[in-house]
Amino acid sequence: MSLEFLLFLLFVTLGSLPASQAPSASVVAPPPSPPTVSTLPPKVRHFLVKDYFVFIIVLDGLRPDALQRAQTPHLDRLWQSGLYSWSAQTVMPSLTLPAIASLLSGVPPERHRIDWNYWAPELGRIAVPTIFEIAQSEKIPTAAFVSKRKLEHLFSPETPLFILNGDARQLVTAATEYIAERRPRLVFLHLSDVDDAGHRYGWMTVKQLQAVERVDEAIGLLVQRLEDLKILNDSVIIVTADHGGHGRIHGTDDPRDMTIPWILWTPDIEIGRELTQSIHIYDTAATVLAALGLVIPSGWVGVPVLEAFPGVMIHQERP
Repeated sequence: MSLEFLLFLLFVTLGSLPASQAPSASVVAPPPSPPTVSTLPPKVRHFLVKDYFVFIIVLDGLRPDALQRAQTPHLDRLWQSGLYSWSAQTVMPSLTLPAIASLLSGVPPERHRIDWNYWAPELGRIAVPTIFEIAQSEKIPTAAFVSKRKLEHLFSPETPLFILNGDARQLVTAATEYIAERRPRLVFLHLSDVDDAGHRYGWMTVKQLQAVERVDEAIGLLVQRLEDLKILNDSVIIVTADHGGHGRIHGTDDPRDMTIPWILWTPDIEIGRELTQSIHIYDTAATVLAALGLVIPSGWVGVPVLEAFPGVMIHQERP
């Protein structure tokens, strides 16, 4: 049987997968939205790893049920034509710095040793390899745009790191200008609007949901700009959160703090569907390396979301 015929069979099989059913009542999830005209371009299927642009978007403090309550048409279009989980889990403590350290390093806090949540230059930088250091070692250009200085603990001095105090639209505007000029293949964006509103007004309040909607508008701006630059169809977009929250706090093992959304969009996914594997925040790191065609360190706890790259061989470092 020829390779071309096998690929054809795989194409037919994947293309005929049914749409995911709505999550059970025990899982907080956005209901399916009415059909809309998506701004996303027609999708192109690729069977081999290509030179993807990978965008990681962390919406600080976003709970999955906020996507049910707020009007988020741009995020809806991503998950409705991508892979998603409304029951992904962050790490303990459910705080920004330890959580994003796990997202970038593929290991839990007891391994990366980032257990504080504030800017303290005397404590130094993360001591385990991150996806940025691994990508840079393979000459892959990177960039990070964050809205909290404490995240500087997680990036080496070699990483183009931009710390911006503005809102989501301002940060995305700065990022897209840089992307247009430099074309980095691995980009990290951290938007703090939702977390800021949660601490000030409370989680799931009207004010916080309005912040969710503003962040959604910024994501729409990013997607449109990537399409204008003609790189959207060569992109992997991952949208997630570092933690949730309740009242005006987070950091506990309360499910409202621990449960986060996880969305992955690529041009290779034919239809939106809920992920069958359980997702932890440190799985993001392994998934990014898989998208870039890089070797996943053997000591990582995180595993790649293989459903995003059917038929692609994942490179795992031998112990």
